[in-house]
Amino acid sequence: MKQTPFHKLTPRAIRVWQLGNAVGNLFFFGIPAVYAAIFGMEGFHFWVVSVTSGIIFTLWVLSIVLFPYLSWKNWRYAVDEKEIDLKRGVIVKTRTLIPLSRVQHVDTRQGPLLRWYNLASVTISTAATTHEIPALDAQIADRVRNQISTYARLAEEDV
Repeated sequence: MKQTPFHKLTPRAIRVWQLGNAVGNLFFFGIPAVYAAIFGMEGFHFWVVSVTSGIIFTLWVLSIVLFPYLSWKNWRYAVDEKEIDLKRGVIVKTRTLIPLSRVQHVDTRQGPLLRWYNLASVTISTAATTHEIPALDAQIADRVRNQISTYARLAEEDV
């Protein structure tokens, strides 16, 4: 069996994911608010709103504190002359091997949050789907994109 990919993401990825989850998951607090607006807060409905709010708050805190760290800890990637190897997942571990002969194009992406932390994501497009290496240092992302592009051209010439 092939060895585990060895490149890790930058630790700044944790902070980016924390901020993204903090803002992105806020809309879940609307669920108990809408329920309370429809049914009121008397008796049984008070308990439904309270329990639902508590569960949502707990999951929101976990999505900020724990989940980004676990995702970062389990993310690995490697690029060589033949393939791109991606390993990720906290509960369900996923390992993806992308043959360079299948790569159609490679991009780097930077949203406002990634730009603030001087990070970028590399997206690898094949005929079937798009894969992403998230939250790399901007300079490393450019280097990885160029490396994949060069290897893909060489693989295309070999076919």
